[in-house]
Amino acid sequence: MAKRRNKAAKIRAILADKPDATAKEVIKTLAAQRVRVTAAQVYNVKSTTAKPKLVGYASLIQAKKMADALGGVDQARAALNVLARLA
Repeated sequence: MAKRRNKAAKIRAILADKPDATAKEVIKTLAAQRVRVTAAQVYNVKSTTAKPKLVGYASLIQAKKMADALGGVDQARAALNVLARLA
């Protein structure tokens, strides 16, 4: 039986080196290694290995100032909900 190669691992390795690589770039890089992948495979790996966004101290201070300016956390949350619907 032929050795099965893990394409997802190869995609993750490329994305680890260049996280902003497009699907076309990943496909082209792997094609040079004689590995055939589709854009859907690349997008699937990208979505499952998405990095969680960390909120820094400065961002928390800005959020606190915004909440205070809007009259509290509940009002800020309501404003953000409306903003999310507009986007």
